[in-house]
Amino acid sequence: MQLIAEKNNYDDFLKARFISGNFLQSSVWQDFLEQRELRNWQLAIVDKQITIATCLAYEMQLPLGKSYLYSPRGPIFSADLDDRQRQEALQLILSKLRDVTIDTKKRQEIFYKLEPSNQMYLLPEFIKSHDLQPRDTLILDLELELKNLLAEMHAKTRYNISLAKRKGVEISFSTKEEDIKHFLDLVGQTAKRNQINSHSAAHYRLLWKILLKHKVGQLCIAKVAEQVVAVNIVVKFGSAVTYLHGASDYNSRKYMAPHLLQWEIIKQAKEQGYKIYDFWGIAPEDGSKVGWAGFTRFKKGFGGRVIKSPGAHNFIYDKSWYGVYSLMRKLRRLPQ
Repeated sequence: MQLIAEKNNYDDFLKARFISGNFLQSSVWQDFLEQRELRNWQLAIVDKQITIATCLAYEMQLPLGKSYLYSPRGPIFSADLDDRQRQEALQLILSKLRDVTIDTKKRQEIFYKLEPSNQMYLLPEFIKSHDLQPRDTLILDLELELKNLLAEMHAKTRYNISLAKRKGVEISFSTKEEDIKHFLDLVGQTAKRNQINSHSAAHYRLLWKILLKHKVGQLCIAKVAEQVVAVNIVVKFGSAVTYLHGASDYNSRKYMAPHLLQWEIIKQAKEQGYKIYDFWGIAPEDGSKVGWAGFTRFKKGFGGRVIKSPGAHNFIYDKSWYGVYSLMRKLRRLPQ
């Protein structure tokens, strides 16, 4: 096995099979990090000239000159690896990222946060941590016929889709940079209602710009009498369409626009040949996300199946500073 630490494009490897959120390990996300001026490192493991694992990690700064490294939804490994290959590839990545902490010099990394897709990639020395990306998600198999997708839905969801049509909800799709304004007008109230953190307007504008640049993004807009009442941002990467962000007008809830909006996105994704529709995040069964109950119920109304992951784990470099970090988080003195 050979480890490569260069900012190459490994999107073909990532697209070869579906892993929820794999776009967060792609050249798209690397570009997003670069535009945010976040230091990042792209690693790959190659065996006999075939890529078998990739890892995009970036630096998250903390007070007092400290920081940690983070791989959103990564590292990602080939499904064909046996236990020995898996262990060797993971150890190579961990070793190289430990070297990165020496190279940074100005800041000292306390730990490395990773989000493997499967329990088999966990080591005994990893410590379970708070999740930054959703641990569990819900997906639809778009290779099913439309009538079967409808049959899998909850009866109330089917009813609300029909109701939205009767009430005159109109759906459109956009790849215009300026149309992000419609999402920004609604996202604040949606985040507050669902008890989730929203990003700044600048964050969403940059994200949308990067998605457009790489031709993987789409705005999906629901209107009633020319008034925008719901907007979704979706990512099209590999075989999947991912519902990344959504926003809606609570005062217009009687129109059931989000239900029709989702259905029209699903239909379009199927027509375009995508195999998976990823709802991107539902509440885990451990009850740790009480505020997610509402939108989890909404998503599950469309049927599909749940995909679980182990969530975020930390690989500790400095136990003393990690103790300080953990204490400060408990006291709510540190960000995620």
